[in-house]
Amino acid sequence: MKSPRREKRSASRSVPNISMDDRQKRIVDLLQNEGKIRVEDLADRLRVSQVTMRKDLDSLESCGLIERIHGSAVFSHQSRFNVSFLEKLHINARAKRQIAQAALNLIHEGDSIILDAGTTTFALAQALAVSRLTSVFVITNSLTAALELSKAGYEVLVAGGLVRNHSLALIGGGAVKALENHRVDRAFLGTSGITVGHGCSTPSAVDAEVKQAMVKAAEEVCILTDSSKFGHNCLVRFASLSEIDLFITDSELSPMFLNELKQNAVAIRLADPIW
Repeated sequence: MKSPRREKRSASRSVPNISMDDRQKRIVDLLQNEGKIRVEDLADRLRVSQVTMRKDLDSLESCGLIERIHGSAVFSHQSRFNVSFLEKLHINARAKRQIAQAALNLIHEGDSIILDAGTTTFALAQALAVSRLTSVFVITNSLTAALELSKAGYEVLVAGGLVRNHSLALIGGGAVKALENHRVDRAFLGTSGITVGHGCSTPSAVDAEVKQAMVKAAEEVCILTDSSKFGHNCLVRFASLSEIDLFITDSELSPMFLNELKQNAVAIRLADPIW
């Protein structure tokens, strides 16, 4: 007869691996329900090492979703609205990481860049934070990107304004004015919709105002978006296709949209898959 300890070890091996994104969402769900859990208990419950768990908690803490207190993790009630941002990170997460890696190749030492607020551009911030680049100046209206990059040692200018609760984006006249006073090498923006006729669009007029200022402030403009956004129009256009130097998307873009964009002389790059 097997000892209880051996049975427990066998059971832990039989638990299937889950992705980092799913694991971090489960961590937030557990903390939201229970309030406070010790780090080693979280590691045991999710069948990962304490080293992996600490990395997950560092990432979640940088987003303001949890806090670390004396060997335990607690749900950050002051940032309860941030959960919606984490949930959006899980939508097409693999494609966003592919796009971020492709965009990272465009950034060089000594560059100045703008990072839009959004989950795909946040994936770029995460990729930049762990890259070998050290002297990149970043302007962003994303609180999550600012925290991620400042923690990694980058010089970050936050384009201040009103905080939009669910996206943690800074919007309004303050953000626009900050952008108008600068000129950068490259801007990386997200979009909610892309069509040949309407260009790049977003549902919000205040978001569009900030994005327009970003387009004007950059020598080159890159749109980072997963393929699900192509073929959709939103209420407010912030840029025509001719104002965008490069689109980076995932390899799932349909041949129909790819051909339509190429026929209109749109530069587009399909990110390599990440396995």
